[in-house]
Amino acid sequence: MKIEFTLNGQPRSLEAPASRRVVDLLRADLRLTGTKESCRSGECGACSILVDGESRLSCLMVAAQLAGRQVTTIEGVAADPTHAGLLAAFVQHGAVQCGYCSPGMVISAVDLLRRQPQPSRSEIRVALSGNLCRCTGYQKIVDAVAAAAEVGRALPPGVAPQPGGLVAPESPARDSSPPSAGDPGEAEVLLPATARELLELAGTTGSARLLAGGTDLFVAGRGSSPSPRVWIGLERVPELKAISAAGDELVIGAAATLEQIVQAAPVRQHLPLLLRAIAVLGSPPIRHMATLGGNLCTASPAADSWPALQVLGARVELRSLHQRRVLPLAGFITGPGKNELQSGEILWSVRVPLPATGMQGAYFKVGRRQAMAIAVASLAAAWRQRPDGTIDQVRLAWGSVGPTVLVFPEIESALEGQRWSLETLKRLAGRVASLVKPIDDVRASASYRRQVAGNLLLKLLEEPQTA
Repeated sequence: MKIEFTLNGQPRSLEAPASRRVVDLLRADLRLTGTKESCRSGECGACSILVDGESRLSCLMVAAQLAGRQVTTIEGVAADPTHAGLLAAFVQHGAVQCGYCSPGMVISAVDLLRRQPQPSRSEIRVALSGNLCRCTGYQKIVDAVAAAAEVGRALPPGVAPQPGGLVAPESPARDSSPPSAGDPGEAEVLLPATARELLELAGTTGSARLLAGGTDLFVAGRGSSPSPRVWIGLERVPELKAISAAGDELVIGAAATLEQIVQAAPVRQHLPLLLRAIAVLGSPPIRHMATLGGNLCTASPAADSWPALQVLGARVELRSLHQRRVLPLAGFITGPGKNELQSGEILWSVRVPLPATGMQGAYFKVGRRQAMAIAVASLAAAWRQRPDGTIDQVRLAWGSVGPTVLVFPEIESALEGQRWSLETLKRLAGRVASLVKPIDDVRASASYRRQVAGNLLLKLLEEPQTA
């Protein structure tokens, strides 16, 4: 496949297999070995690059996705004098040791400072949450980014900071490592640009797999099952990325990225509960790539968006070339990894009713670490308080404690007309622990999940009260 894109400010045109991983294309084919690879699953951030200015994970992208894009690697950052102060700050603050994670750390910092030139230390930590480092303990890295931001504040507009003696990198050596096992291989990648073209391809291409963000799909594909020979990309169909109000609903295109959703004004205005759930899903590079439709179609009980959308009463719109269906979200996902999509059908949009005036929402998640954590247990809650402080219209949904997201009408009914109180919530927590259906796995035991699922109710006491 001929791929034309801009790389580090220069136009490039090259022949490459459409399904070659971008990290392999950069390192082995283009000899840009500053981009590193470690986890091969999107968790470490070492392979981060900038695509159209946003940090993305090159181990979870294929070459065809670069067509028409602006791509910047760590080599491009180092050659750009506007980033010299950031690189110098990493050196001056001792924010490097073995250096393996450093390119990804710098890429994430560049992305942050582009969006937020004056970040708080908390914002810096969130921005770096998808980058792992085993040497420095992170504190010096945070110090370096904070110092670079301070330098940027002090400079007149248009003046670039100086590198302060930074040594220019040597020319990279060729890395001839073959692609890792489980990669897409020599598959064909189709990138339809219109809704009609997409639906025709989905209906006629047989066993083709749909590719949205790829953040789950490429990781799941590293098993023993053979890779499909054809991939159909969704990211270039405008209708699938649109977010708009339609009557009393907010319609979110299934291929809208999580970052798009977080930044969308209608979502920020009407669906703060969904924002809270997305904020703890993955890392910034993951959220730049992952889509809402992908998070739902994966059908994991631990998916963060699912419980929030469940209590919001979301529906899903499914389309094929000759049919359109709308199903309640609760009826769309039927079990772990299972949904109601039929052959040739695509999850087109998620339709969320606009919450009633006065509705509040909360999302709580327990994982094994503070960032990039898969939920051990989660709880989404939506409710309204009457003028006398009692609870009205409460909706609750638990994730990661059963084969699907679980709802318990009897728990909701027991809260109706009550005030939030420790006594009431403790009593109901015990009932929840007896109702959930968790399993033992590598993240937690079933008994621990039962206890946590009940105790998450107590978190509601920490929410601000409106009455």
